[in-house]
Amino acid sequence: MRLISETVKLSVSLKNIKALVIVNPVMKKFDVVDCSNMNFCRRYISKRCLPQCPIIVAAKDFVFKRRKPKADVRVI
Repeated sequence: MRLISETVKLSVSLKNIKALVIVNPVMKKFDVVDCSNMNFCRRYISKRCLPQCPIIVAAKDFVFKRRKPKADVRVI
Protein backbone atom coordinates (compact mmCIF):
# COMPACT_ATOMS: atom_id res chain seq x y z
CA MET A 1 0.00 0.00 0.00
CA ARG A 2 1.84 3.09 -1.29
CA LEU A 3 0.70 6.62 -0.62
CA ILE A 4 0.82 9.25 -3.33
CA SER A 5 3.80 11.54 -2.67
CA GLU A 6 3.64 14.19 -5.41
CA THR A 7 1.12 16.83 -6.46
CA VAL A 8 -1.81 15.22 -8.27
CA LYS A 9 -4.90 16.43 -10.14
CA LEU A 10 -8.06 14.50 -9.31
CA SER A 11 -11.46 14.42 -10.98
CA VAL A 12 -14.13 13.75 -8.34
CA SER A 13 -17.74 12.92 -9.23
CA LEU A 14 -20.40 12.57 -6.54
CA LYS A 15 -24.08 12.26 -7.55
CA ASN A 16 -24.67 15.59 -9.40
CA ILE A 17 -21.45 17.29 -8.24
CA LYS A 18 -18.27 17.19 -10.31
CA ALA A 19 -15.04 18.85 -9.21
CA LEU A 20 -11.38 19.20 -10.10
CA VAL A 21 -9.08 18.97 -7.08
CA ILE A 22 -5.32 19.59 -6.90
CA VAL A 23 -3.73 17.63 -4.08
CA ASN A 24 -0.36 18.04 -2.38
CA PRO A 25 -0.32 15.08 0.04
CA VAL A 26 3.02 15.99 1.60
CA MET A 27 1.62 19.32 2.87
CA LYS A 28 -1.90 17.83 3.22
CA LYS A 29 -3.26 20.61 1.01
CA PHE A 30 -6.44 20.08 -1.04
CA ASP A 31 -7.47 22.88 -3.42
CA VAL A 32 -10.74 22.71 -5.33
CA VAL A 33 -10.04 24.41 -8.66
CA ASP A 34 -13.51 24.01 -10.14
CA CYS A 35 -16.75 22.61 -8.77
CA SER A 36 -20.16 22.38 -10.37
CA ASN A 37 -21.79 23.19 -7.01
CA MET A 38 -19.80 26.33 -6.03
CA ASN A 39 -22.69 28.75 -6.60
CA PHE A 40 -25.10 26.75 -4.43
CA CYS A 41 -22.78 25.25 -1.81
CA ARG A 42 -23.39 26.25 1.81
CA ARG A 43 -19.93 25.02 2.84
CA TYR A 44 -18.00 27.07 0.24
CA ILE A 45 -16.69 30.12 2.11
CA SER A 46 -14.29 32.73 0.75
CA LYS A 47 -12.96 30.63 -2.15
CA ARG A 48 -12.09 27.68 0.10
CA CYS A 49 -13.89 24.40 0.59
CA LEU A 50 -14.16 23.27 4.19
CA PRO A 51 -12.70 19.90 5.27
CA GLN A 52 -16.25 18.53 5.70
CA CYS A 53 -17.04 19.01 2.00
CA PRO A 54 -17.92 15.60 0.47
CA ILE A 55 -15.57 16.30 -2.45
CA ILE A 56 -12.62 16.93 -0.10
CA VAL A 57 -13.50 13.88 2.01
CA ALA A 58 -13.57 11.65 -1.09
CA ALA A 59 -10.22 13.07 -2.28
CA LYS A 60 -8.65 12.44 1.15
CA ASP A 61 -10.01 8.89 1.22
CA PHE A 62 -8.46 8.24 -2.20
CA VAL A 63 -5.06 9.83 -1.54
CA PHE A 64 -4.47 8.56 2.00
CA LYS A 65 -6.20 5.18 1.38
CA ARG A 66 -8.28 5.54 4.57
CA ARG A 67 -11.31 3.77 3.10
CA LYS A 68 -13.09 3.34 -0.21
CA PRO A 69 -14.24 6.80 -1.45
CA LYS A 70 -18.00 7.33 -1.72
CA ALA A 71 -17.41 9.27 -4.94
CA ASP A 72 -15.85 8.30 -8.26
CA VAL A 73 -12.26 9.59 -8.02
CA ARG A 74 -9.85 9.50 -10.99
CA VAL A 75 -6.30 10.75 -11.44
CA ILE A 76 -5.91 13.16 -14.38
